[in-house]
Amino acid sequence: MDGISVYIPLPSIGWSKCVFLYDLKALRVSISKQPPVRAVLSGTLTIPCHITYLRPLATSSTAGRRAVLGAPRIKWTFISEGKEAEILVARGQKVKVSEGYRYRVNLPFYPASPTDATLVLSELRSYDSGIYRCDVQHGIEDGHDLLQVKVKGVVFLYREGSTRYSYTFSKAQEACARIGAQIATPEQLHAAYLSGYEQCDAGWISDQTVRYPIQTPREACYGDMDGFPGVRNYGVVDPEDMYDVYCYVEDLHGELFLGTTPDKFTLEEAKSHCKELGAEIATPGQLYAAWNEGLDHCSSGWLADGSVRYPIVTPRERCGGSLPGVKTIFLFRNQTGFPDAQSRYDVYCFRVPASVRGLGTPSAWGCIPDHLG
Repeated sequence: MDGISVYIPLPSIGWSKCVFLYDLKALRVSISKQPPVRAVLSGTLTIPCHITYLRPLATSSTAGRRAVLGAPRIKWTFISEGKEAEILVARGQKVKVSEGYRYRVNLPFYPASPTDATLVLSELRSYDSGIYRCDVQHGIEDGHDLLQVKVKGVVFLYREGSTRYSYTFSKAQEACARIGAQIATPEQLHAAYLSGYEQCDAGWISDQTVRYPIQTPREACYGDMDGFPGVRNYGVVDPEDMYDVYCYVEDLHGELFLGTTPDKFTLEEAKSHCKELGAEIATPGQLYAAWNEGLDHCSSGWLADGSVRYPIVTPRERCGGSLPGVKTIFLFRNQTGFPDAQSRYDVYCFRVPASVRGLGTPSAWGCIPDHLG
């Protein structure tokens, strides 16, 4: 706000509106919030940032040495967990991009359109979630705006409980669909790897190749990378060969919650409990989507495929080790075997709130924390 209006009584003419101006800036910086910014793993993020001049800028005759320069200075900054990282700085034809964003970021309209500082960031990784700040300086005038972005989408390995490597290519696609997900693309798996994901298990990808992501090469986990980290690629494989599958899920489309009782539930009791609450037992895909949105429970619960899992965002003692992720209870050390259906655990249930049934779910969101606005 550039001023405040106050109505004061004047005896001769009645009420009069007086406007007291304060901190009247010559330019305003604004990030458009409509339509909502869409940010998904491996995708491209576009943040519209526009400069509006509210009054003439200072000239050499009014500002002396601080005279306005020909083009505004644009600076984009990324803020996460209280730490700031410079993305780029631009003035006119000169653009300096930080090393961590090289080849991924650009200003598509600036300087051809000097009032459009829109940022485009490609090949999104999960750690691109955070606050983006657009700073503009033109002579002695400056302004900024902020947008908080959540990169949605998670890649995960899926297999039948009984054994490793049990899917043909067509069965792999069906398995992902059955658990509320879809088979991952090469780009999604690569983005997950760049985000820190590692899995020493070969799995189908949507292009009929078989791959797996390795951060730390070791015995039996070398693949075709000659001892270097990366996504191992077996190339296009006979569709009747058998492997695990990498699935991808993006949106939850509802509410996922933990159901519990002192005696816990068998698998059938778990399904009945969810039904009594107006819900259904959740799928692994729904649990991964909820975890990606911040769900954290150190409680093992049944899922629709007969597996038992629990989501950990903040690693802690006795909660699945030192890394975040969706933890799975296996019977055997080679990570196979789901618990017996008569075993007793909590349950993860899923339901679509009545207020949004039939309305769909927003594909992304953007907001500004109150303390940064």
